Amino acid sequence: MKHRIAILAGGTGGHISPGIALAEILTDRSDFFSVEFVCLHSLKRNSNNPDLESSPCLVLWHNSPLWKWTRFLTFPILFFFDFIRTFFQFKKHKINAVIGMGGYSTIPGLVYALIFRKSIYLCEQNCMPGKITRIFARFSKKLAYSFPSQIDLGKDSKILGNPIRKRVLPEKINLRLNENLTDNRKTQINVLVLGGSQGARQLNNMILNALENSEIASKFQFRLLTGTALYEETKEKASENTELISYTNDMKPNYEWANLVIARSGAGVVAECLIFGLPMILVPYPFAADNHQKANADFLEKEGAASVIHSTSEDPRELISILLKWKTNTEALKEMGHNSLRLSNINSAFQTIQYFLKQES
Repeated sequence: MKHRIAILAGGTGGHISPGIALAEILTDRSDFFSVEFVCLHSLKRNSNNPDLESSPCLVLWHNSPLWKWTRFLTFPILFFFDFIRTFFQFKKHKINAVIGMGGYSTIPGLVYALIFRKSIYLCEQNCMPGKITRIFARFSKKLAYSFPSQIDLGKDSKILGNPIRKRVLPEKINLRLNENLTDNRKTQINVLVLGGSQGARQLNNMILNALENSEIASKFQFRLLTGTALYEETKEKASENTELISYTNDMKPNYEWANLVIARSGAGVVAECLIFGLPMILVPYPFAADNHQKANADFLEKEGAASVIHSTSEDPRELISILLKWKTNTEALKEMGHNSLRLSNINSAFQTIQYFLKQES
């Protein structure tokens, strides 16, 4: 049977990026996997997402409404019209399998597959499975996890890592030399700071506050991806020797530059740091759904790949303490990098598709 697949990746970048990675494999290896057609099913409001703008396959747009209690009367009507649109889209392209990447925007595609008895495969990026994964797992054929799950959903499942887009992948995988940590002539450790789309202001200000410490300012070189909306605000507060970037769609050079990363603990950013063998300081976003960022961060800390700061304030004292400890013990930092690389899977995208389709090709 030839597969005609819709990848349901419509929510945030954390759902879209791994969906793109799977689409790349399905288009590049279509003959190997007996794939006749592949598309992405994504929200129209994400049409300016750079990954979707350069998608390796057709993107089918839809307008699944966000659930709000204030919309309890109109939501069913809006959802019904979006489902009808999805029905005609999938019917036209003869979709016989869907891959759900998580999030509420996947519901129309998953409901279509459930009603019309199409194959359902699920990818779960986080240690704490999302509500949609928990609801639809019983109807899925297979479930691929990025990290060990905190909940046993009782399905045919494997831990395969989070699929990574081709343009982010390093040229080769090996233990990082981290020359800044081993060459005595180099005195600074490069720190990449990724605030992400949620709670970036806290991380930006925490770093700027930490730089008021003379030891931090002299030993560590910071590169902040501030977020476009916060760039000017952060620039006004930053010292001249702090490198600021509002936004970039090319993360590889930044990961290659860094010796360590300070970030939220969304699955996408974490997975990219792992394949570059980067130690991490993670500050989980406390308002993430099901507190999944805390679960991700706690797992990585337990595995020795990260230190975790559980805080909603901009107080830099705990961050300063961690950094100064590493300043005098760079061997610990390098060991964390080795643990990070150990948890990575550069072939996650290929292995996920192989796991889903290999018995049906």
